[in-house]
Amino acid sequence: MFFALNWTSWKKWMLAVILILLTITSVHFSTTYVLNVGSPDATPSGAITKSLKGEPEIALTFNVKWGDDVIIDILDVLQQQDVQATFFINGEWALRNEDLAELIIEENHEVGLLGFYDDPYKEKSATYIEEDIENGTTVLTNLGYEPLTYVRPPENEYDQFVIDTIHQLGYESVFWSIYANVKHNSEAEEVSQHLSDQVDEGDIMLFFAQDNLTVTPDVIENLIENKKEEGYQFLTVTELLSPANVDITPLD
Repeated sequence: MFFALNWTSWKKWMLAVILILLTITSVHFSTTYVLNVGSPDATPSGAITKSLKGEPEIALTFNVKWGDDVIIDILDVLQQQDVQATFFINGEWALRNEDLAELIIEENHEVGLLGFYDDPYKEKSATYIEEDIENGTTVLTNLGYEPLTYVRPPENEYDQFVIDTIHQLGYESVFWSIYANVKHNSEAEEVSQHLSDQVDEGDIMLFFAQDNLTVTPDVIENLIENKKEEGYQFLTVTELLSPANVDITPLD
């Protein structure tokens, strides 16, 4: 009887220990997953989506693959607001619009690659992806921009193989946490207010710099003004993901 009672107690004790270990393990993996989703080091897919520093900082990013008018207006707004952004440029677009690509670089904006061709990387071979990125890198280098750090898969079509291939080639894949749903008939104030309410610390925002979205520059201007009033800074992706944003002043 004594042995039976102790065996029963022992089984209960072991069950309790197992449940505790399972709970701890579950919490650990859940917490890790949540942290990784916004971590610059890794996400479940290995792509960057936002910063988790907890600072009032935002990165504006623009996909550029066609058009030559709205991009000028966007650059004007950014210059007036003293904001640096990150532009993901398509290689073929850069060849057709070398002056605009050079202007983006000359105004000290950060540049990433949106593929050389506009074909999605998904279901393409590693060789194709490597050659496409190499072609895009060559274009940017010839325009005076290097080194290339960030790559966005064209057409936002990707899978784990695509992300892994980009990383194996030495680049980071950057996506976004806020998609700016600007349409050709959008009202600038309405969209900018919605985005202002939605965007938070560490967010990476995606805009499309294309000529059918003529309202985009006004949306950006309103957004920047709104968030600056709230104490936010607008940074490039690299600055957003850096441990600290350091202003170095040269000595006289």
